[in-house]
Amino acid sequence: MTQDVAGVRVIPTGSALSVARALPPTGLIYSARMRGQEMHDSDGVFTQFYETLRLPDHFGWNWNALRDCLTDLHWHSAKHFLVTIDDAHAALSGNSEEREILFRTLNETANFWARKPELPGQEKVTFQAVLLCPPEIQGEMLREVRAQ
Repeated sequence: MTQDVAGVRVIPTGSALSVARALPPTGLIYSARMRGQEMHDSDGVFTQFYETLRLPDHFGWNWNALRDCLTDLHWHSAKHFLVTIDDAHAALSGNSEEREILFRTLNETANFWARKPELPGQEKVTFQAVLLCPPEIQGEMLREVRAQ
């Protein structure tokens, strides 16, 4: 069973996410798959985003810079973005303050793109995040994400 929060989905490991829900009906999609186990600290988070989303070289390696990049995305030709974090429960597990910032950043990014109007002649940009975690902690993860 998947749980949605404003473009962020918390899904138990081993569950299936329907292709119809994960992919846009048309258009080029960019899928970035990250490893929560590599996100022990903010540098690990920034490295995962930098490498998998191919952030620009001028990326500033801080939370504001990450937020700025995720609400821009002009360097990609894709118009649909799917960010998946495996073992999301491990991401920043030792730092609740930065973990809140990560979840808030994902929520704010999804909401930013959802609210942005579609301009004539341009395809609307979409952004979704999928957080994969063990089934027994899905509810806890969902509460954390919803709190943001």
